[in-house]
Amino acid sequence: ARVSGKPGVMTLHRAATSNVMTGLAEAWQSSVPVIVLNDGVPRENEGRNALYAQDQIALFKPVSKWIADVNDPEDAPEMLAKAFQVATTGRPGPVIVNLRGAATTPSPSQMVSNPAVFDPNFSSYPANRIAPNPDSISKAASILMSAKRPCIVSGGGVILSRAWDELLELAEIGQFPVATTISGKGGFPERHKLSLGPTGSVVGGNLGRARIADKIVKDSDVVLLIGSRTNEMATSGWQVPKPSSTIIHIDVDTQEIGRNYQTELGVIGDAKLSIKAISEALIGAAFEPSSNRTGEIESELKNWDADNSKTMNSDEVPIHPARIMREIQPFIDSGSILVSDASNPFMWATSHSFVDAGPNFITPRGTGAIGSGLSLAIGAKLAAPDHHVICFEGDGGLLCGNLPELELAARLNIPIVVVVFNNGSYLLEKERMQNSPVVDFNNFLNLNYGEIARALGCDGIRVEEPSMLEPSIKKALASGVPTVIDVVCEPDVVFPSR
Repeated sequence: ARVSGKPGVMTLHRAATSNVMTGLAEAWQSSVPVIVLNDGVPRENEGRNALYAQDQIALFKPVSKWIADVNDPEDAPEMLAKAFQVATTGRPGPVIVNLRGAATTPSPSQMVSNPAVFDPNFSSYPANRIAPNPDSISKAASILMSAKRPCIVSGGGVILSRAWDELLELAEIGQFPVATTISGKGGFPERHKLSLGPTGSVVGGNLGRARIADKIVKDSDVVLLIGSRTNEMATSGWQVPKPSSTIIHIDVDTQEIGRNYQTELGVIGDAKLSIKAISEALIGAAFEPSSNRTGEIESELKNWDADNSKTMNSDEVPIHPARIMREIQPFIDSGSILVSDASNPFMWATSHSFVDAGPNFITPRGTGAIGSGLSLAIGAKLAAPDHHVICFEGDGGLLCGNLPELELAARLNIPIVVVVFNNGSYLLEKERMQNSPVVDFNNFLNLNYGEIARALGCDGIRVEEPSMLEPSIKKALASGVPTVIDVVCEPDVVFPSR
């Protein structure tokens, strides 16, 4: 769904309802449209201890945008059509179709075969885009034109709205520096002279690239927030932007505007339409930028690169994670999709990779749940089979339940490349529990994930020397089969923001 722009569809037997809660919570928090066709308990069997009976409606309620409780199979086509409408309009999100009496319920193909019921306009998102109020656009343009040091912070809503072209146009019209939240990475080309990269202290600190974005955004007098939840991680604990900045906030969800920042102006509307309207207003006013901060951006980026030179070029054994990122960067282009599991690999991937604009950086940032990267990578490859998909995994993430997906990738021949940061532990947990008597519970056996991958039908490569990284990546991308590159990493190197 994230890559294709179409809702994801899953079928679910009621025995597994509780197993999908984290996945649905991720879709809910990240505003991803997913249609769940759930096998519900028939009404006549409620309260009788039927097989796998539980209160599914109560379980689904906190993690869904809408629930269609279908008692009569004849109502299923209309309810499914409405499910697509709800999931794809406004702020996207997961929708449940609870099909009671599944044995007599028509199949999904039967349910969408009636064109009088199913509207194809809701087969992609965002559907029925909400246009902004012209007065709000005029005020936003006026505030931006009067600013001395304006900037833009682009959130995940820009990705959901497919608004990266419009954002690039607006940035160049106003010479506005553009930072992205972690969920918004991919909303702006990161090699552009106006790109600040990602925000957030979790990928900042001494050597994280977010130190650039955080510095320049905090120094801005006017900040245009677009499609951002202004959550704790993206804003470095609500300090980036500074609370004293003048804030313009564009969002399709009125609840997000002013949630965490005093907002000078809220613009309710679709990101793509709103950005385009502001650009047109600036052009119509013959706006000439009063400041150009590209020199500052270039200087900050050079300093960051210099400070990271030692680790990115390190020949240490075991391998430093920064060296992994340096070796992968030449293989990242407009035909690449990067997927990262949560925790340590996510920090390195977010900070140290440079991506083009588009839905090409996928992480589970709604929940931060490890054990999801490989599944996300498989979905991305199915949605974009002509793109290279590179997945950054931790050994802890694989051991959290991802390993069976390697067999699936092999069985269906889904050629993804999985780079494992194999540090032999749950590294962040181990680091947080340094003085705990149970810290050894976070250490693993010396496992070879290349061998494990081969046992599960994939190709597998073990990398123990930095010089092996480049040829291994090249081989994996050219192989045409799912390949795991097991990189033996420094066991105690956490991301430098920590």
